[in-house]
Amino acid sequence: MKAARLTSNVCLEAHTQGMAPLLSVLDLTPVSSGQQPGEALRHTLDLAEATDRAGYERFWIAEHHNSGAFASAATEILIALAAARTRRIRVGSGGVMLPNHSPLKVAENFMSLEALFPGRIDLGLGRAPGTDGVTALALRRSREALAADDFPAQIALLRAFAGETPWPAGSVFSGVLAEPRGVKLPPLWILGSSLYGAQLAGELGVGYAFAYHFSQEDPAEAVQTYRRHFRPGPLAEPHAILGVNALAAPTAEEAQELSLTAAALSLGILSGQRGLLRSPEDARAWLREMDTDPARLLKKARIGTPAQVWADLQALAEQTGAQELMVTTYTHDPLKREQSYRLLAGAAGLEEAGAGETAPGALKEAALK
Repeated sequence: MKAARLTSNVCLEAHTQGMAPLLSVLDLTPVSSGQQPGEALRHTLDLAEATDRAGYERFWIAEHHNSGAFASAATEILIALAAARTRRIRVGSGGVMLPNHSPLKVAENFMSLEALFPGRIDLGLGRAPGTDGVTALALRRSREALAADDFPAQIALLRAFAGETPWPAGSVFSGVLAEPRGVKLPPLWILGSSLYGAQLAGELGVGYAFAYHFSQEDPAEAVQTYRRHFRPGPLAEPHAILGVNALAAPTAEEAQELSLTAAALSLGILSGQRGLLRSPEDARAWLREMDTDPARLLKKARIGTPAQVWADLQALAEQTGAQELMVTTYTHDPLKREQSYRLLAGAAGLEEAGAGETAPGALKEAALK
């Protein structure tokens, strides 16, 4: 069964139509041991090209700070470079942590991206800091901002600066508009790991992406909450994405071996011993030293042959009601990460988007359209 192909303006409830879920990619620019950060950044751009050719729906890039393991801090820069090197895949943020930034600057960054790559940019917004408390303070620059619980108000400012919604009478910002003027803000998505984000996305009438891969909430309840609270807004119909960790390899044994890297990464996060991605050999030794079963750390991940992983992902979408699955894959070798996405695309029957060298001067051509 092929994954459904939907335009950004048509958000049908695919699971009720008997269609397979859409497949997308979330990348955090992981840095492996023995690798320079610049290499990791270039591998993210290579992966954007590969998943574009393979037929994935979206390629989103996360925002993390002071993490050691992830180099995806300058999210908008990577989005611009990825969009310039791809042809058709939607490129966006998974997500921009809005409280870390000025809503006006976020509007201008993403309206500029939309002007350069019309119809191919997504703006995913989150409210977590994407880092530790001290680094969050450095980003937000005051303890008052760090303690503020004003995510909906920040979204309202963002939309008003972009000209999407009118300013309240008497607002001090009523004469301020984001540049470039006349460009629409890209489609908004609320990212969340709790039912709060689900309800907010529904009330705003925007897309919702649930972080199943690390949330403690029931994913089906999160999607149902989103649909129950949905009121038509920028979207006429609700559209729910489920984030999931997955890894495919030619054999189940190889997939399990490669997944040791992800297990060690998870253990590092849980134990406060964050670091670069370990090789499967180093990961196995450390997991034994810590007396930790990798299967316990990866109980939500879908790991195996391409057919096994695709079957598991379809079942997950059916169980939760999500129309789209956004896959994150961790391997020590970036070529194995690319291989996993390519194999999964083949199992899902995604249509190759052409033989695919990106045309020279893609950034210039997109800007002139």
